[in-house]
Amino acid sequence: MQRGRIIEKRASASPQNSVPKLAGPAMVKMLVGPDGREFMIPRKLLVSSCQYFRQRLDSARVDFDKRGQAQLVLTLEDQCPDMFELFAYWIGERRNFDKYIDRAEARRTCKALHWDLVNLHLFAAQVDVPALQDCAMDAIQDVYLRCNWDISPRLVGYVYTACDPQESCRLRKWIVAMTAWTLGGVAAPDHMAAGIQRLFELCPDFFAEYHSHTRKMARTGLEGHFKNPQLRLPSNNLRNEERQFGFRQCSFHTHRSTVGQGKCPHAVSLSPLVSSPYTDGYVESDSDRGGSGFGSGLGSRLVSPTSDTIPESDLETS
Repeated sequence: MQRGRIIEKRASASPQNSVPKLAGPAMVKMLVGPDGREFMIPRKLLVSSCQYFRQRLDSARVDFDKRGQAQLVLTLEDQCPDMFELFAYWIGERRNFDKYIDRAEARRTCKALHWDLVNLHLFAAQVDVPALQDCAMDAIQDVYLRCNWDISPRLVGYVYTACDPQESCRLRKWIVAMTAWTLGGVAAPDHMAAGIQRLFELCPDFFAEYHSHTRKMARTGLEGHFKNPQLRLPSNNLRNEERQFGFRQCSFHTHRSTVGQGKCPHAVSLSPLVSSPYTDGYVESDSDRGGSGFGSGLGSRLVSPTSDTIPESDLETS
């Protein structure tokens, strides 16, 4: 078994520091994946992260390490350890995933990181941590931009056939925009177009959402082959010429329907960390500034992209 990782919270002014001292063990040993990869995480970080872990910790078993120190033990057998490493990093640092993208580029492992980020986004939806959903979504965009990838048919098939529509709502919106951009390109490969056409036939929701998106693009005078969903512009209040080439800063965030053309609630300074009532210490991506299924009882504030209850502003193409 791989040696456990200890996730420590660095000093900051974020709200975790105001959490009252908890009775009982201070550390939690997380056993993740079928082989039980260990992560040692301060209990206060898990308690402050979301209701899901607060409930799980209430019934967690107690174990003792070699020094006789008590620790709580939680098991997530169905989750990917590499994905959970990203989650553990985020709750400890509340920073973007740029350093992971840099490392993946250097090691040529961007495809593996891409899938970890996709699953992290879905995991964050399952445990109801919207700020982490948005951070993972930003990182997915950044990976595609750095690698200059077209939309992956494998990703489309996975999201539309294996994922809950509510949990994958923001990913679906981005996938549809990426598909329009890919198919609208003058050099779109024939095999790519054929693969997407097969997915249209296999996934009726994908087909319907794609055509809804392209109709709205046409109504607003925007051209899909110019408007790049990889490109996250540093504002929600864009000039007409900016809207032609990229998407608003929050176009694929969970708060898109409420933020309008206002400032992204995640737009806080990278250094030093400051507390935010919106995000509990989440920090924007560097590019922002210039730019499984478990917990069946958990509620979700997201809605399906095909739902009639989505506000029109949440489905806008700009």
